[in-house]
Amino acid sequence: MTANIDDLEIRMTYQEAALEELNQVVIKQQDQIDLLIEEIRRQKQQLEQGAEFVRPLSEETPPPHY
Repeated sequence: MTANIDDLEIRMTYQEAALEELNQVVIKQQDQIDLLIEEIRRQKQQLEQGAEFVRPLSEETPPPHY
């Protein structure tokens, strides 16, 4: 019986460690999602205000093979 309890405690310890690691991954992903959402909002706002994201051909530098 004691061996069973020890086995369960060991399993629980590994599960807690895995759960904490997964939690950190989720937190990091959420931070990245928040940054991407903010970037999309910023670009959308610039576009609505008439910002140009494509430069005119006269301002573009020619490719290196020219």
